[in-house]
Amino acid sequence: MQLYNAYLTIRGKHDYNRSEQFLAMSEKEKVAHYYEVPETVSIWLCRFPILEPREIYKDTWMLYSKHDVKAGMALPLFSKNKYIIVDLVKFLKLRKGVNSREDFWLRLISRGPLEVPESEDPLLKNALDRLRVSNADPELLKKMEQFMFDEMHAYDAVIAENFLKGKTEGKSEGKTEGHADAISVMQAMGLPPEKIAEAKARLEALKSK
Repeated sequence: MQLYNAYLTIRGKHDYNRSEQFLAMSEKEKVAHYYEVPETVSIWLCRFPILEPREIYKDTWMLYSKHDVKAGMALPLFSKNKYIIVDLVKFLKLRKGVNSREDFWLRLISRGPLEVPESEDPLLKNALDRLRVSNADPELLKKMEQFMFDEMHAYDAVIAENFLKGKTEGKSEGKTEGHADAISVMQAMGLPPEKIAEAKARLEALKSK
């Protein structure tokens, strides 16, 4: 974490010294600000338990002197370097609903698009829309299929896509048609009969919701 923050600090300083703000300064101001370092904050999303207190899922860390901590007078060694730690395991235990944008993003990252509620927030609606398989470039999908998808990933993607289509239409006919399309796609992909049967059962369960 310290190494990565050091890299971000160096990159931030490099960009700052070439920014319009810095270049617009007088030579005297440039000398005064030449060694100024921008604040660097890195966010770490951990899919494993990392925070000790039971009641928190997020914390901000900084670097301190061990001697100063023992003496009870600890101040950050470098106040412009911070780490925001998010314990996703605890987040799912402590935050059951979605009451803020932060809740939305963390649940989306932890559980996927089917586990977040619909929202009128244009930012969140756009994020969900961009995740849909049908909006991706066909050539990109072909490359992803070659290098990333095994048959189970493809199977889950088809089910999720058609469930979202049916949910958006809000009609039982749309859901039924979408489910039929999903089965046709999986048959064309050559999935084993037992996987297709399992998909039908899962789609029927979704249709009843």
